[in-house]
Amino acid sequence: MRASSENYKGIEYVRISSLSVDQKNRIYQSFNHKLIINILKDDAVMNDCLQYQHYIIWYENVYKAIIKEKHIEATSNAPVLSLAFK
Repeated sequence: MRASSENYKGIEYVRISSLSVDQKNRIYQSFNHKLIINILKDDAVMNDCLQYQHYIIWYENVYKAIIKEKHIEATSNAPVLSLAFK
């Protein structure tokens, strides 16, 4: 499921730590780490943020393809059932 964005001082972002475990792992495996940004909010540094537009591009072009491939793999590996008697 696609995450919703947060907004701070006009920066629309998503925190990697707030994503599902699967998305978190896949982002760290497939995402350009130079695009991970830091946001200083209330004297705390959030160092796991992605601009929302980058997250959406990744989600639509990478994550959905992985999920689709996983679904195809799961259905193609299903055992073929046949009747034991005629």
